[in-house]
Amino acid sequence: MIEESIRNEVQDKIVEIFGESHSFTWERIKEGYTNENFKIINEQGIPLAICKVYVEDEIHSSKDRFDRELNALEIFSGILAPELVCHKNSQILVYKYIIGTELHKLPTSEINVDLLQKTITKMLSLSKLKRNSLKSDVSSFYNKLVEKYTNSGIKYPKKLTDTLQMLSHQQEEILDAYSEHLTFVHGDLIPPNFIFHEQKYTLLDWEFSRPELIFFDQQYFNYYAKAHNLPIVIEVEQNVQDFYNNLVDVLERLWRFGYEMSNKEIFYKI
Repeated sequence: MIEESIRNEVQDKIVEIFGESHSFTWERIKEGYTNENFKIINEQGIPLAICKVYVEDEIHSSKDRFDRELNALEIFSGILAPELVCHKNSQILVYKYIIGTELHKLPTSEINVDLLQKTITKMLSLSKLKRNSLKSDVSSFYNKLVEKYTNSGIKYPKKLTDTLQMLSHQQEEILDAYSEHLTFVHGDLIPPNFIFHEQKYTLLDWEFSRPELIFFDQQYFNYYAKAHNLPIVIEVEQNVQDFYNNLVDVLERLWRFGYEMSNKEIFYKI
């Protein structure tokens, strides 16, 4: 739960930005695997902002996720991401509420595939211009990930952790061959994180943004577009398509296993 003093600070900032009164309702809208979200609503019932509270996770620490999302919002705020309102204590981040429709909830006839592809391309291009990504950053990320999954108290299936380790080794050659495509990716490019409004797409949930080749985001989107039955495919370099499909698949299987096991632990504690 958010401390009253911090809640008041957030509300003061909202008053400063929106010119609203101090009467707000905080509505919990999601308690997810890695965070809690609150919708901050004014007296007229209009949502003004989202307050995200990062919850600790043994694989992706709350501070790492906070830092990644804050860095991303500082680059993309108001361009491809919601406008940043404020942040507190490396744990709480507040951004303006976007009124729109999630990509997977749009009628197929209303999905502008060209605009979608341009949005992804713009994000990856801006990331490349604004940040200096290194091959060693990518390797370090996956080495740490393999170590955390292998040593986790959840006891992830060895077949999955071994596959992740094998793929992380294979990626070394791909990083050398496609170094010009190294950038910062969104890292969680699923259809629900695309909000369509005012004839453009805004991207939410940047907490898994990190150094990576552009192919990861492209194939990650394809993986989940298929899961949501969306007739959209982003073209991925043919030579690396299978590799990134396998990488995304094993990461999602590991995530799903951890999510289900964590929920079981909560159930048994109750």
